[in-house]
Formats: sequence, C-alpha cells, structure tokens
Amino acid sequence: MIQIEITNKRMYFDIEKYELEMLEDTRFSKLKLYLAHSGLNNNKSTISLSVLQSKDVENSVINAPILAHIIKEDDDFGEHEMEYDEDSEKINYIEKPIGVIPAINHSYHYEEIDGRTYAVVYGYIWNVYAQDAVEIIQREQNIKLSVEIVIDESKFNNTTKILDIKKFRYTGVTLLGKKFETGMIGAHAVLEKFSKTNKDKFSKNLDELNNYLLTFSNNEIDINMQNVFSKTSKYETEEDYVVPKSKEEIAIHFKLTSNQLNSEISKVLREHKYITRNWCGESVERECYYLTDYDESYVYYVDAEDSYLNKKAPYKLIGDNVEVMFKESKRIKYSPVDWVEGEDEEISVMSEFSATLESESAEKFKLMKEENETSKSTYSSKLSEKDDLILEMAKTIKEIEAKFSQADKNIQEKNDEIKKMSEVISKYKQDEDDEKVEILFAEYVSLITEDEKKNLKEKRSQFSTFEGYEKEIKSFVCDRIVKKAKDHKMNFISMGILHDHQDDENKDEKKEQSHWDRLEKKVKNN
Repeated sequence: MIQIEITNKRMYFDIEKYELEMLEDTRFSKLKLYLAHSGLNNNKSTISLSVLQSKDVENSVINAPILAHIIKEDDDFGEHEMEYDEDSEKINYIEKPIGVIPAINHSYHYEEIDGRTYAVVYGYIWNVYAQDAVEIIQREQNIKLSVEIVIDESKFNNTTKILDIKKFRYTGVTLLGKKFETGMIGAHAVLEKFSKTNKDKFSKNLDELNNYLLTFSNNEIDINMQNVFSKTSKYETEEDYVVPKSKEEIAIHFKLTSNQLNSEISKVLREHKYITRNWCGESVERECYYLTDYDESYVYYVDAEDSYLNKKAPYKLIGDNVEVMFKESKRIKYSPVDWVEGEDEEISVMSEFSATLESESAEKFKLMKEENETSKSTYSSKLSEKDDLILEMAKTIKEIEAKFSQADKNIQEKNDEIKKMSEVISKYKQDEDDEKVEILFAEYVSLITEDEKKNLKEKRSQFSTFEGYEKEIKSFVCDRIVKKAKDHKMNFISMGILHDHQDDENKDEKKEQSHWDRLEKKVKNN
C-alpha cells in the first residue's frame, strides 16, 4: 500500500493489488478461502475468537501452499494423501502444491456466518501448472477444503472430551472432493472472477488521482512532487504524460507518520523471541525486546533476554520498511537532567513523556526481574528436589546391588558344596561299581584270563547300567563254556542231566545248584 499525503488530506493507491489482478485472467485463478471458524468444529476441538484473531495465527497464513490430489477415476479432488516409506523412514506427500496464499493481496479478514466467525483469505491457483485442478475448480465453483495446522498449545477436557486449542499456526490448505467431510464446519473455497469492470474502475480512479494532484498550487505541493505528478512543459501531448506506479518512484517523496513509524519499529522488535521458563518450570516463548523510545537515528529498548538491560541500536528505512541493526546495539544509561519550564513547551512535554516512560520502564523492569527471580528460585527448588530424589534412588540401587552380590556369593558357595557332594557320590558309586565288577569276575576266574578280564573291564563304560554289563560278561562266559564242550565232544543238549555216582550221595544238595554251576562243574571234570 502506498500512502500519498498532501497537507491535511491523504489518498491511498494500491499499485501491487492492481498489478497482480491484471495477471489473474492469464496466470492465476483467484479463490476466496474460508479457512477456520471460532467455536466447536467437526474434529471435536474448539478455537476461541481471540486465538483465531491473534497476530501469530494471521501471519502464519502468509505463503502457505494450496494443495490437492486429483483422483482420476472420480475426476475430482481427493483428501490428505500421503504414504510412509519404511526404508527411508520418510513421509511422501501425494497431494501437490497447486497454488499459494501470497504475502500481499491476501486480504485476510473475518466474516460472520451462522453465528460463527470465519477467518477468510484469498489464494491463487497457477492456471498453467495446475490445469487439471483449475478445470475442477471452474466446473464446481465451490470446493470443500481442509485447513492444515500445527497445534503449539492445547488443553484437553476429560469431561467434555473436547480439545481446546490455545495456540496454532496455518501450514497449508488442502482442497477436498465432494465425497469427503471437512474438519471445520462449512470450510470451503469459492472461485473469484476478475472482470473488465474492475480494470475500468481502476483506470477511472487513476485519472481522478491525476486530476486531484493537479489542482494544488506550487505552495501546496512539494516541488519534487510537481516534477513527478504534474504536467509540465516537457510533456507536449497527453500520450507523453506518465504517472509513476512503483513504490520506489512514489514512496521516496513521503515519510511515515510518528504513529506509523512507532508501529513499524514495534513490529520489528516483536519478531525476536527467546525461550525461558515460567514459575512452573515450563518452557515458554517470550519477546526479547520492548520498545521504550526512538529518534531519527536510534531505537531505544529493553533487552529482556539480557537481564532487561537498556540498550540502543541504529535503524534505517528501506522504502517504508524498518531495519534495526541489532548487531551494532550498545548498552545505555539514563542521566537525570533539569526540568525545562516555561517557554519551550514542546521540550517540556517531551521531557515529561521521557520521564514517565523511564519510570514505567523501570517499574516494568522491576516486576519482570522479580518474576524472573521467583521463577529461578522455584525452578532451582524443584531441581534440588529432583537431585535429592536421584541421589536417594542411586543409594537404593547401590543397596540392591550389594544384596544381589551377596546372594550371588551364597549361590556360588552352595554350588561349590553341591559339586563336592556330587564328586563324593560319584566316587562312591564308582567304587561300588568297581566292587561289583570284581565280584562278577571272581565268579568266573577259571573261565576268563587276565588279558580278557582287562579288555572286558574297559567295556564297562559302554553300558549305562551294571545289569547290562553283567549280561555281556555272562554271555561271554557262556560262549566260552559252549566252545569247551564242543572241543571235548560233549552232548550239550544232555549236559544238564549228566552226573556221576559220586554225586548221588549229595543229591538233595545238587538240586539247589544253578544251571551255570552245573555247567562249570562238568567242564572242569572233563
């Protein structure tokens, strides 16, 4: 916006808006976007009017993209489309940018509809690069939309199950197809058309501006402005007369008012934030700088991040934009001076204003310092409590570790005792087994040689039980008896009932002998 000020009268002429609208019918399609509203929405969340109208929310809409995904089968828009790539661990957005909400001419404002206050803004779709999307928009004229936001602060009500959004930012706007529902009630986009009537109106206003400027005498208009806007002798024809249209050509002849300059400087200072902690120990974002005063060369402010020190920094105007050189800032002090009485009323008023401002700044600084000290004290106390808790936990862990260490030692001692007992039991079993083996071989001492006995003892480890080993030895002895019987041409079948008359005397005793004893006796007699 360019402000032209002549004596006590002001005129406004929006060059940028005209230049952008001249391109709309070829390069852009203009959409009126109903983004969000105050109160409860379809997503079971609510936004108060003060939050909706906050400056941070309004500023976040600048340069936000307008997105869409076209479903070919439906010949309509889809919704929020994305997919997750597990390999790269990235989210791939299927919906693509088709336009933008620009930094200028977005006309962010509010409208009342059905008892709700809607945030409304203008966005622009690229006609050439988003032809398929433009065709759908031109066909439907009215499109559902879903605003994409980042919630920075919120509070959930467990009773009502409603999320109260305390702070948020716009990140984008997605156009939706007819079959999809909106998060905000009635959120939609309407196609705006720029007609030839608007162009004619602009040309008419331009002519009126030229004629108005030409009505002033040389005493009312700065000589430089005459050279810019007046028809002088060097313009011989109507076609030769040119009115400058750019900011650079016009704004250099005019200065901002005191209030405007104050507003612009304050705006620049508010952009700088820092993170600190409140009295609850929570991280909060606060403004770094607070404006106290300014003159033609310096901005005077309080640096909250640097212990609320008074500082000054040089500034300059680039067009109508303020640039503060914070890197060249210096700490300052205020010196008491005598009060000016009487004649110089302007100096008196300014001195009074400066004194009042200084007093208020000192009081505010004192309050902020007290709040900061309270926050530090509370935070330090909580931090100390947590340190004590950590030390107590460390002590408990150390005691538990000592108990576990003693338990491990006891278990190891028991294991050693069990091992020793196992070794004793194993040795006892081995001795018992060796004794059984010796008794077994003693029964067949005449049938087994010492070498055979040695070989047979080595086979003991191949049997898990003594009974199995005993059967093996008896089998070996049986084979030996049978072989000897054959060598002496004995009838092995009748061998069990053959006996001599000498045995008749001990007939009763013989009946008690085992089959193996009788076999062994027969072999010996032969």
